[in-house]
Amino acid sequence: MVKSNHHQQQPSVEFTLDGVEHASRDRKMSAADVLRTFGGLDPVDYDLIRVVGKGNEKRYEDSNEVELVPGGRYVSLFTGSMPVE
Repeated sequence: MVKSNHHQQQPSVEFTLDGVEHASRDRKMSAADVLRTFGGLDPVDYDLIRVVGKGNEKRYEDSNEVELVPGGRYVSLFTGSMPVE
C-alpha cells in the first residue's frame, strides 16, 4: 500500500523579519499576519517589505498574501503618524 504524502506537514521555512530569524510551517500568510505573528507589530502602523536584492524590494499591503521563502529577508516599514510635541 502506498502512503500519500498529502497529510505530511511541510518543513518549516526560515526567514528574517527586521534582522531576527524566524521559522514558520505556514508558507503563505497575509502581510498583516506576518507583522503581528513574527514582529509583534500592529499592521495599521506598518507595511511589510521583502528585500529581493540590492536596491530591490517588494512592498505588501496588509491584506496581500505573502509567500514566505527560505532565507527571505523581510523588514517592517513604519507608516503610522508621528506624535507632534
